[in-house]
Amino acid sequence: MTKFIRITVAPLAMVALIAACGKSDEAAADSRQVELAPAAAGQPQLGDTAQAPAATVAEAPKPASAPAKAAPAPTKVAPAPAKSAPPAAVPAPTTGTIAAGTVLNASSESRVCTNIAKVGDRVTATLADTVSGTNGVSVPAGAIITLRVSEAKRGENGKEGIRLAFAPVAVSYDGTDYDISGTTTVPNVEVVRAQSTGDQAKKVAIGAAAGAIVGQVLGKKTKPTVVGAAVGAAAGGAIAAGSADWNGCLTQGGRVAITLAGPLTVKRVP
Repeated sequence: MTKFIRITVAPLAMVALIAACGKSDEAAADSRQVELAPAAAGQPQLGDTAQAPAATVAEAPKPASAPAKAAPAPTKVAPAPAKSAPPAAVPAPTTGTIAAGTVLNASSESRVCTNIAKVGDRVTATLADTVSGTNGVSVPAGAIITLRVSEAKRGENGKEGIRLAFAPVAVSYDGTDYDISGTTTVPNVEVVRAQSTGDQAKKVAIGAAAGAIVGQVLGKKTKPTVVGAAVGAAAGGAIAAGSADWNGCLTQGGRVAITLAGPLTVKRVP
């Protein structure tokens, strides 16, 4: 039995020895491989001596944080366009015009005669009818028209020489006076004998006496004298009638027509 064990152990020992040698060779090979290969960073070197402490590996710097984004600039909101003011209303005209050539019919406020009135005297008349112009203006009926006497002359030895004329000066209403110019016409001039009845009788008597004297001279008798007186009286009457003086008068309320020489600008009543 003992022999069997020995025999058995011996081969086993050999096998173990061979295996150990094989492992030793493998370890040596591994050692050589370890020496040939560079040591990895941070890995301890294999060897018999004590290893220095592994160097501290600096941490890779953290990537710089991206700069904070600047806050976006506030968006400028364009101001709303100002509402355009409505166009200003065109102011209504404040004046208007009465055209040149317009006739103003008026009535005299007083009686005016050639034996009383003098050139330069002022008289007044009242506008009979409203007169309209541009832009809605008008000169109302009742406006006062001032006239200036431009000629006043009686007819001597007849009616043909009578002269009575006026020049327009102004028209007034609503507290405003407006200068005017133009011509006037008095359609109806009243004719009045300038001399009294006594003056006319004196002229007849003078004529009769002159006739009587002429008859007496010519006839040297009473009858021719009487006839001459009659003839003289008739002639004196004719002479008296033909040599009478006459006045012209614009009666109170009489019509006066004024024709404007130029345009008349007046205020517009609101």
